[in-house]
Amino acid sequence: GSIGESDFEEVRKFLHSFVDRFNLRPDKVRVGLAQFSDRPYQEFLRGDYSDKRDLHQKLNDLIYRRGGTNTGLALTFIRENYFRLARQNVPGIAIVITDGESNDDVEEPSQRLRNLGVSIFVIRVGTGNMEKLHTIANTPHEEFLFSIDNYKELQGLKERKKVKVCFTVTLQSQAFVPKFADIFILVDSSASRQEQQIIRTFLPRLLQQLNVGKNTNRVGLAQFSENVKEEFLLNTDKARNEILSSIRSLTLRPTGERKIGNAIEYAHKNFFSKVSGSRVSEGFKQFLLVISAGESADGVVQASRTIKTDAVTVFGYISSQPHSYKLWFYKVLIFFLTECMFDVVADIAFIVDQSSSIRSKNFQLVRDFLENTIGGLDVGEGKIKIAVVLYSDFPRADVSFNTFDDKTDILRYISSMPYGRGKTYTGAALKFAKEHVFTKARGSRRDQHVQQVAVVITDGKSTDEVARAAAALRRSGITIFALGIKDTEEDDLREIASYPYKKFVFNVEDFDKLNSLSNILTKTLCNEITDSIIPRQTTKADIYFLLDESGSISYDEFDDMKNFTKQWLEAFEVGNNHVRFGLVKFASSATTAFRLHDYNTKADIEKAVNALIMEGGGTRTDLGLREMIPLFEEAVRTREEKVRKLLIVITDGESRGTEESVEVPAKLLRTEQNVTIYAIGVKDASEPELELISGSPQRTFYVKNYDFLDEIKKDIITEICSFEGCEGLFADVVFLLDGSESVSAKDFENMKYIMKLVIDRFVIGPDKERVAVVQYGTDPKEEFSLNKFDDKAVLLQEIRNIKQMNGKANTGKALKEVLQSFNISKGGRASALKFLILLTDGESWDDVSEPAKVLRDNLININAIGMRHANKSQILAIAGSHDGVFFEDAVASPKELSGFSKLLLTLTSYIFPECKTPELIDIIFLMDASGSPNKDGFQEMINLMKYTVSKSVVGEKRVRFGAVTYSNNPHSEFTLKQYYSQTDILRVISNLKTSGGSRNTVRALNYTLSYFGGTHGGRRAKNVPQVLFLITDGKVNDLSGLATWPESLANSEVNFFAIGTEDADAEQLKEMVGKKGTVHYAKTYQDLHGLQKRITQELCDLTKPICEMEVSDLVFLIDGSESIDEPSWNTLKKTMIGIVKELDIAQDKWRVGVAQFSDILLHHFYLNTYTSFAEVEEAINKIRQRKQGTSTWDALRNIRYYFTRENGSRNYFRLARQNFLILLTDGESWDDVSEPAKVLRDNLININAIGMRHANKSQILAIAGSHDGVFFEDAVASPKELKLIDIIFLMDASGSPNKDGFQEMINLMKYTVSKSVVGEKRVRFGAVTYSNNPHSEFTLKQYYSQTDILRVISNLKTSGGSRNTVRALNYTLSYFGGTHGGRRAKNVPQVLFLITDGKVNDLSGLATWPESLANSEVNFFAIGTEDADAEQLKEMVGKKGTVHYAKTYQDLHGLQKRITQELCDLTKPSKSYSYHQTLCAINFFLEMNSTFYVNVSSD
Repeated sequence: GSIGESDFEEVRKFLHSFVDRFNLRPDKVRVGLAQFSDRPYQEFLRGDYSDKRDLHQKLNDLIYRRGGTNTGLALTFIRENYFRLARQNVPGIAIVITDGESNDDVEEPSQRLRNLGVSIFVIRVGTGNMEKLHTIANTPHEEFLFSIDNYKELQGLKERKKVKVCFTVTLQSQAFVPKFADIFILVDSSASRQEQQIIRTFLPRLLQQLNVGKNTNRVGLAQFSENVKEEFLLNTDKARNEILSSIRSLTLRPTGERKIGNAIEYAHKNFFSKVSGSRVSEGFKQFLLVISAGESADGVVQASRTIKTDAVTVFGYISSQPHSYKLWFYKVLIFFLTECMFDVVADIAFIVDQSSSIRSKNFQLVRDFLENTIGGLDVGEGKIKIAVVLYSDFPRADVSFNTFDDKTDILRYISSMPYGRGKTYTGAALKFAKEHVFTKARGSRRDQHVQQVAVVITDGKSTDEVARAAAALRRSGITIFALGIKDTEEDDLREIASYPYKKFVFNVEDFDKLNSLSNILTKTLCNEITDSIIPRQTTKADIYFLLDESGSISYDEFDDMKNFTKQWLEAFEVGNNHVRFGLVKFASSATTAFRLHDYNTKADIEKAVNALIMEGGGTRTDLGLREMIPLFEEAVRTREEKVRKLLIVITDGESRGTEESVEVPAKLLRTEQNVTIYAIGVKDASEPELELISGSPQRTFYVKNYDFLDEIKKDIITEICSFEGCEGLFADVVFLLDGSESVSAKDFENMKYIMKLVIDRFVIGPDKERVAVVQYGTDPKEEFSLNKFDDKAVLLQEIRNIKQMNGKANTGKALKEVLQSFNISKGGRASALKFLILLTDGESWDDVSEPAKVLRDNLININAIGMRHANKSQILAIAGSHDGVFFEDAVASPKELSGFSKLLLTLTSYIFPECKTPELIDIIFLMDASGSPNKDGFQEMINLMKYTVSKSVVGEKRVRFGAVTYSNNPHSEFTLKQYYSQTDILRVISNLKTSGGSRNTVRALNYTLSYFGGTHGGRRAKNVPQVLFLITDGKVNDLSGLATWPESLANSEVNFFAIGTEDADAEQLKEMVGKKGTVHYAKTYQDLHGLQKRITQELCDLTKPICEMEVSDLVFLIDGSESIDEPSWNTLKKTMIGIVKELDIAQDKWRVGVAQFSDILLHHFYLNTYTSFAEVEEAINKIRQRKQGTSTWDALRNIRYYFTRENGSRNYFRLARQNFLILLTDGESWDDVSEPAKVLRDNLININAIGMRHANKSQILAIAGSHDGVFFEDAVASPKELKLIDIIFLMDASGSPNKDGFQEMINLMKYTVSKSVVGEKRVRFGAVTYSNNPHSEFTLKQYYSQTDILRVISNLKTSGGSRNTVRALNYTLSYFGGTHGGRRAKNVPQVLFLITDGKVNDLSGLATWPESLANSEVNFFAIGTEDADAEQLKEMVGKKGTVHYAKTYQDLHGLQKRITQELCDLTKPSKSYSYHQTLCAINFFLEMNSTFYVNVSSD
């Protein structure tokens, strides 16, 4: 209504003259028109006119619409009605003419319109809101936003507007130009006559499918064998027919051996240059097709990798496959590779410079680069999300994290992404990204702990100041990659990027080099996302921070130091018996903020750090270091045991006006007090001075900005924890070193360097770590065995001398043969921990998964380090889990080795199951105090006891200790209930004395057994493991009692550790322990020290998880939504029952409540409803599924009422570890879950979330609040493997000798075997075939190899005759007994697995069969097909089995997964699985019932 009739006529006149300037044809320019006021009106669609005259008539017929101004609604209208179904690959232009301020939002509608590739021009008439119009128009605004005072001035815009529109159409059209390529073909001249004919047939067929020409797809050709001879180059003037004729008449002339690597290298240097006709600088894709008649005499991998760095994709064609015409990819060269398929979750924003200096032609190369980079990422809901910020004079985000879920939509936007022009305001773009992109409103999942990443792409120096904006973005938790093109200075990129620069800064000399960088960036992004978690450490240490508070430091920077300090609290277990923290500040003087013993909780330390105030002053680092000397002396006095002492110094300048060099006090700390110092310099710090403080380059760190401190935290924690964790373990470590042609000479040396760094942390020795190295190429070669070296220096020299062998990368073969390296004959030790560390830089030519699985089945922990070119899926298949996978892009120094750092952390905190801290066990030391009062070595025996105590979590409800000394007679020093303090126990043990006299060991052993009873504090009745720990240095004197002792021990259920030294008789000790214990012998007293960690590891194997929290409340919140099918629902209830079964349910112990959620929260029972396991189990079994939507938010908000006093909760005690919520779900919530979950955690409720099948991983993490509380049991496309069960197949072999379908019946058996962990102590198989009579093919104890069983099954034949099924069933039952390998006596589940295709002939026996089956305790699976009678099968199984029927033989295939799942429900887990998580009830249940979580999907 603000326009008026006269002004509307001016608009009509403008439109008449404006459209006259275009070629209005259906195949050229199409015009449409919409009018808007308070609502939009469709006047006519694009091209909805017969000719130009008709168009002018439609303009004449326009009616002036009155009303308000809702521009946003109009933009949405034209998006949906005018542009959504527009022509493909045709530029879209929208011209908005308005004189009023819009009453509705215009930003989002204009963004969504631009997302379709539409360029928006705006003409403002009068004084409309320019800020709003800025958000509508494309940038630069001087090109797309026009402002005039009145409508009469529209006529003056006609020509100017037409020019701008045409220019924009030209620019946008560049994005739609058909994509052509340069293809060079190398033909093997050694091909035989027959192969030459195949090649001459194949190549014309290929080229006939391509649009070949000088301006389309260019083709070049050369032949090769030992040398290369060009036929024609890419810039040939030959027409397509001439090229085809040349190929048909090609004469091949061999010149020696076939050298494909040499040919690729020659092609790289000579055929892909501008001179030879390559158009790579114009963005054309480059391809090399190699046609070979056989294998190469030289290596192809390195040449292929080198050419790939210049964005040339290599294909190979095998000319010996004449009928396939199938391209074969060299294994190391992949046309399109999704680099980031490691189940990673991240939000990645690309911040793209579109300033004038880039130019439109180069901006197309930027589009191509983004398409290739994003194409390699795993984009989607619950995975990686993408945002795009374009900037020049102004930043704009047309694509936010919540704009697109589908990668296709993002790539469509990128392909037509508008080029803006203008200046380069990078600082403003970074500020905009922080405030308007990485926000919850724009789809950022930061509050769900999803990693946030920004990738800045620019071609020059920023017009504005960038350092402060970049630091603010990094401080907010965003990891920044900086990619510079052409004129960008390295220093400018470093101001933007995260630390270390080597990882986060990329630079290319020109736009045509961008394409070769996309794969590298994608891989680096993926590795960075997957490398973001630091395992929590359980080491013991005293750590002081020494912080610079001088005047050169800003308040923001001091806050960065405080945050850095607080983050350390997350990495360690804080407390007086774990890690203690203290802090000192220094400027002109030093000030102690708090001492090590002032605070012993994380909350108190965090509060003290938050209260720190920066005083300012000079930089007297020397005074700060001096202040530390008495503080570390005090640390020793206030801690009973010896622990590591660490000092972390942070300063931003060189020490000034000092009385002494900083080296003097630093050296005193390091040498006299054994303090390890880490020196961190920021900004203007002196690196030489930092090294004087730390005493080692390895412990010296320098970063340019304070916000980079967070980036080096992982490096320092790694160094600290790995230093202690790998020291002196009883372990056999075999390195498997890839020496194939896929590894460059430089990277081979780098891998040897990584081995050295790992071995540097080992204590090499016969009772400690042993190391072997096996190198492989085509075949493996043992460089040296485990028993070759006990001297670390000699061992490392041997590694330095290893020469690369080259050959193909047959990793699978090497994995198969490396098992021998763990043999006793090679120095392997039966009770040692076993580790294989693979280092590789390529892709294996053979299968790796099966031989790796065999290694893991033999309890060998596999860790795989992949260098730059390693195949990620193969690496994962080898390691068996993400925890054992590490990637290393380059090697410069130990501090820059991210994969090495992760490996060391893993070795110390996950892989080595030393557990350092037994958590729940009763231990009584029995100490030999006979002999002289001052006998040598008694102190070493005491030290062994003290070490064991120091490595245990001592407490009334944790580890309890008692002690008995003996000589002639035994004497109790203290009982299991006397001391619950580590300090008290260590004090009493330290004061033990010898008593003299003879050594009546057996009397002492029987005496000590009585002290494990409840009256003395023993917890046998509560199933707590108990250990009698004998330490003796001589032979037994009272031999007469030794004969009856083993029986007394066996009846006691006590575990027995017998430690002998000096004159102790090892044979006597073995006789003592029998089958109920462990013997260790140390030749000398001093050698007892070497047993310390090994014994602690073995105690950890016995220790029980902490389920003895007797006053604890547990509420289950279970997903009953429609996304859960019936098998999943049953599994979910079994999961709850399994967890509850491990708890002591009683009114004064564990209480349990259950609620179900779907679209609403359903109450089942509160914490005070039931007081026994039987009642809880019955109530859970009665729960019925609601089967509606998934409203997790509402459920989490209301579940808090279960933790109230009136509903039975004891949460009012505010004891954080006593309140648990376990959420079980397999879906995704419709709503946000982070806020209600945070409220629960703030109320000290520990949340553990078990996600099954389709659970949204980022939501699960947001609910739990940390990775420690997250459990994923993901269902995959195939069931999990069977772990422990006896299965005998009973196979119907009746009928004709070659009956149809017998192979399908065999395939069902083979599938079941292939999905099982076959082994003597795992899954055993037997097989019986039958017709008239049954026949045993093999028993349960005959084959323990999957390969052998599959071989025998594959060779089974039909025997003809009638089908006496009942006789065969009874016959088969007898083979489940122990004499045939059955393990019924060991409670191993047993299954009789019948497969039949017809009716039972011996019906008379059918009546008694169900009783025989019931008495046997064997589970019965009856699988029928074709003519089998389903009713007969049901009668056979009764209540003791399962029936499946497949109508045809082919339908048996559809039953495979389902049957294997059902077998998994029966299977019993092996004891080799352990989960180190927070809530031990979940822990124990998942460990003992891991096979519940099989695929429960509909297939």
